[in-house]
Amino acid sequence: MPFWRRRTNPATSLDEFVGRGADRAADPIDLAVAAKQWEAKIGARKRGPSPLAISAFSLIRGGDLFERKGKPARSDPALIDRYAKEQLVVHANRVKASTVDDAVQGVLQVLAGHPAVLARMLLAKPIHLELIPDGDDFRRFGFPRHTNPNAAGIFWNDPKDDFAMIGLREEHVLRRPHLMVHEMTHTVHLMGLTEKERDDIDQMLMPVYRSKRWVEEAVAIYAERAFGAKYTDEDLQAPGLYGKTRRDWNPKHVFSLFIAEWLRPAS
Repeated sequence: MPFWRRRTNPATSLDEFVGRGADRAADPIDLAVAAKQWEAKIGARKRGPSPLAISAFSLIRGGDLFERKGKPARSDPALIDRYAKEQLVVHANRVKASTVDDAVQGVLQVLAGHPAVLARMLLAKPIHLELIPDGDDFRRFGFPRHTNPNAAGIFWNDPKDDFAMIGLREEHVLRRPHLMVHEMTHTVHLMGLTEKERDDIDQMLMPVYRSKRWVEEAVAIYAERAFGAKYTDEDLQAPGLYGKTRRDWNPKHVFSLFIAEWLRPAS
């Protein structure tokens, strides 16, 4: 029987790999190189802060944010549209159009807050967004053999490929809108930060989560909460640290404040 036989068990976690296999890769950006790429892509910038700068990291480096007058800048809708056209390749795989549209909008909302997050992702690898039909297997759509067939969503990046992948199971797109936030936050975390910025996150969370894979999941769960996730009992009782992190989240925690400033979800 092929390894992609139809699933018989319900999804038990949002994002999980099982058995032996390579970890998904990070593609850290180099800000000096990225700044030149941005000018080539968009044009010479005006005087002022770099369009790629993210001040939120001062919060987890033991500092503080300067008090801001007025609301922070948000991403230019025209550049969000440009990202959708140039960087997001959608494979519907026979999933109905309305579900595909909800999935795309759910992914793009992660880029709608902070202009620098969007700018960095415009310079990153393209993303192939795979909608997985109800009952089908991620591994039939290009995901690695150690992908958990019972996961609700997956982010995957292989350094040998010129694109990364997000997989979303059809039956969870409407029922779990935070799924799109979770997977796109993985994408921004692993492809839209410098190596130093990722190290800063690891230094803060590793004492609690003990492994980089669980740090990745914690970052994505904190983002779910920042974007206003409405959880079911199943979500809150999910196995491992998924359920516990959701239950224990506190909006006043330093890392919660960091996520809110990094991604700037709509209030």
